[in-house]
Amino acid sequence: MSNEKGDPGGYLGWFFFGAALGAALAFLTTPRTGRQARELLTERGGDVAKRAQEWATQAQTQAGEWLDKSREMFEEQTERLITAFEAGKDAMREEIKKWSTSARG
Repeated sequence: MSNEKGDPGGYLGWFFFGAALGAALAFLTTPRTGRQARELLTERGGDVAKRAQEWATQAQTQAGEWLDKSREMFEEQTERLITAFEAGKDAMREEIKKWSTSARG
């Protein structure tokens, strides 16, 4: 669980941790025998763990897709910036040539 502020993955992890802890406490405090409570926790715990694993896998896949898309956008913007910079340099060279030839002539 992340310590970085604004990290959605960290918040999601703490949410699931709290939900699991709350569910476990609810099962343990219900009026059942110890054996019944343990059996119920074992059954439900397996289901919760399975669902949590599925959600984690989906979140990881989504995060990977977002990262790839962000990387593509960054590369596109970088390419545009480089192209604009080069065009500016070329325009500046042309203006310098114009001024130097007009000053001589």
